[in-house]
Amino acid sequence: MIDTHCHLDDLIALCPYEQVLMRAQRAGVSSLISVGVAPARWPGQKSVALRARQEGFSVGLAYGIHPWWAHEVDVAAGLAALSAWLVHEACDTLAVGEIGLDFAPNRPPIAQQMALFEGQTALARAQDLPVILHERKSADQLLRVIRRTQGLRGVVHGFVGSQQQAKAFIAQGFYLGVGAAMTHPRAVRLRAMLAALPIEHLLLESDAPNQSGALHQGAPNEPAFIGEQLAVLADVRGEEPLALGRQLDANAVALFGRGLTQAINDCPS
Repeated sequence: MIDTHCHLDDLIALCPYEQVLMRAQRAGVSSLISVGVAPARWPGQKSVALRARQEGFSVGLAYGIHPWWAHEVDVAAGLAALSAWLVHEACDTLAVGEIGLDFAPNRPPIAQQMALFEGQTALARAQDLPVILHERKSADQLLRVIRRTQGLRGVVHGFVGSQQQAKAFIAQGFYLGVGAAMTHPRAVRLRAMLAALPIEHLLLESDAPNQSGALHQGAPNEPAFIGEQLAVLADVRGEEPLALGRQLDANAVALFGRGLTQAINDCPS
């Protein structure tokens, strides 16, 4: 199984490093993508990924400025930093992310978020990289940017929106991340929606250490737990878990490239 969205540096700050990797490997997680949130944290994010690779674990990297950090980053300086980092780390970067828009209360100003988001999508297109999108109360605005950014591709991570929104993202060629929210028995609407969507547009993800599933409430989420999501998804779709897992892994490779499952050459320091 491939975990397409994990904040590995945050996770190992909460859980013993060796135990995280051991549990993931024992659960059948073959690789993951470590996702970035802010310029000041990219070096540490990379360092953690390199350490995991030294233990024989496949870790891909994505770098971006999360909308929650928009108020801490000057737009011009942030975009310049990301542009330079993507060039320097080109041999070792699978995507631009986590980027997007969050219009929930008490989030950074919308104008600041939008400027960063549009700038980062432009950088992704310039580098021919997929994007990993954060969406909260902002699906329509994200879709407008996607539609006018020709050739943009990527995934809306941890998708819990409506079926209409899901179909709109899929119509633009985007994937939808299946997170641990669906493991909660109360997630009836979400389960029904995921059961009806084309499997070719779904990806498996943890968002570790965030958004713990039904069996792990109150504890950090981990890549090792994505098998529980796979089991629920297979059940609601009436499909065999192993075959479904192979399809989801194939989807991940189709979006992020074979570097996700093969040894990646580290960029020069």
